[in-house]
Amino acid sequence: MVNEQSSSMNKIFSWLMSHKEVVVLLGCTVLFLLLIFKDPFSERTLIPNFEPYPDTLFYIVKPLNFLKGEGFNFSREGRLAYNLTPPLYSIALIPFFAINPDPRMAYFANIFLSLISVGLFFLIVKKITNNIWLTCLVLFLYITNYFLYFMPTLVMAENLILPLYLTAVFLLIRNNTPAFFILLGVLSVCIYATKGANVPISAMILILSAIKIVISQSKNTLKIKSFSYLLVGFSVSFILYSLFFYYVTNSNILGPLLEYFGLAKEAITPKADEITAAASAGGWISFSYASKNFPLYLSSLLGDSQRFLWDNTPLVPKYIAFLSLAGLILGVITKRFRFLSVSLILMIVSSIGFLLTFYAFDARYIYIAIPSLLIGFSILIASLFNLFKAVKYKRIIFLMIILFFGFYVFNNALRIKNQISLNLKYAETPWYYISVLKLNEYFTDDKVIDGKKPVVISALPPFLVDFYSNGNYTLLPLSYEQEFRSAKEITWGPNDYTDLPKLYTKYIKEGYDVYVSRYGLGNEVYTNRDFEIIMKEFQLDLVWPGCYEQCNIYTVGLK
Repeated sequence: MVNEQSSSMNKIFSWLMSHKEVVVLLGCTVLFLLLIFKDPFSERTLIPNFEPYPDTLFYIVKPLNFLKGEGFNFSREGRLAYNLTPPLYSIALIPFFAINPDPRMAYFANIFLSLISVGLFFLIVKKITNNIWLTCLVLFLYITNYFLYFMPTLVMAENLILPLYLTAVFLLIRNNTPAFFILLGVLSVCIYATKGANVPISAMILILSAIKIVISQSKNTLKIKSFSYLLVGFSVSFILYSLFFYYVTNSNILGPLLEYFGLAKEAITPKADEITAAASAGGWISFSYASKNFPLYLSSLLGDSQRFLWDNTPLVPKYIAFLSLAGLILGVITKRFRFLSVSLILMIVSSIGFLLTFYAFDARYIYIAIPSLLIGFSILIASLFNLFKAVKYKRIIFLMIILFFGFYVFNNALRIKNQISLNLKYAETPWYYISVLKLNEYFTDDKVIDGKKPVVISALPPFLVDFYSNGNYTLLPLSYEQEFRSAKEITWGPNDYTDLPKLYTKYIKEGYDVYVSRYGLGNEVYTNRDFEIIMKEFQLDLVWPGCYEQCNIYTVGLK
């Protein structure tokens, strides 16, 4: 019996050793899923809040409208609004919304895209290291990176950029084929059609395709066949770019794009008042911002804490950043890795060079630096293994890598444990979402009298409220300066918004029941100021408390 058990264990061990790649990829994927997985339909996660505004709303509303037969556009109640987002990420959400037309399904789309990224990163690093254990180490660094499991909780285009970028990197290290250049041409357009700030990466992919053709040939023979491949790829990208620009010039995305470059006056502006005023003085894009932004982007690459949305976590730890940059530099002087290293450096540098001219700094714009740096780290350890080919030296290097792995796990074990515990055991409360549920609890069918729905004055983005509303109330803005302030008639309906207290009075006199909700005031000066104006000019009576007094609903009456 003991011999049989021993034989079975030997067979299992033998199978595991003969399928190390599958085991490593599966094990890392399971860990990644533990880090990433939440229930978006519960009240235990912040996902239903869909922050940051208004970016996420731009991405979500278009595919939902498309599936409702209202066209692929950013609109509310049939009123068409401008938006600032290219279409591809929204298109990628359509299959998931088709399964269930709930905006929270976007989270599963992000998980799907993240798993594709993990697989592509694995293939790239495996080709670089030719060693499954080194690949396992770098893949572990990748899946446990904070932003890799943070970004999928947000409906942001970076979730699609990552698999597109890694696909391009993977193709750049493959052999030349017609399909290779066609796919790179397609990817060039797709990256730009996902996020406009990545236009340098799109351009660099096409340039690197041409460079790869040249360096892949012998010194004196540049094959016509290879150039025909390149011509096909460029032709495909030209056709797709033409179609994309046709879409831009014939859709509601053109207005804000013109405004973004200072060529138009009116659009939905996502920035707070002081940012808008400052940007208006110097324009959204100007070389004058370069001196301010350059040290910020440089320090981000070096592993310093810089603003990433509302977070200040480094893109990668400082010690990994320096080792990764050393790996990219070492790759430049190493024949085997030269083209890959130069490609990664050029894509990072060109992207930062473009971003330096933007008014606002955000490390999110160089999200592709995370896999790029870790690929540089894989180049470093692979180069060390190749440099010290003797077995005794390899053992020393392998021991150093094990010590490094232990050091990384020791420093990040608590963060990883806390994230998994948060996903499986603890909770974060999505107050924005819950505040809408509180509205639904109070505004039942019997509140609609003679066809007149109650009017709720709210600081919440109306598109967010629409996602969860029971439809028994309509909305009006609480503040002149809240989101979508430059498109009030499109967003809230055809009214005169120059004097909000006067507008509220008009609705009251016309027989509407008017209410105001506290939630969404936050720490913004303008929302709290305008709520105090309502309190002074109208009679407020509490009718529905909630959310520790933050979701309170008051009737609004004339004094």
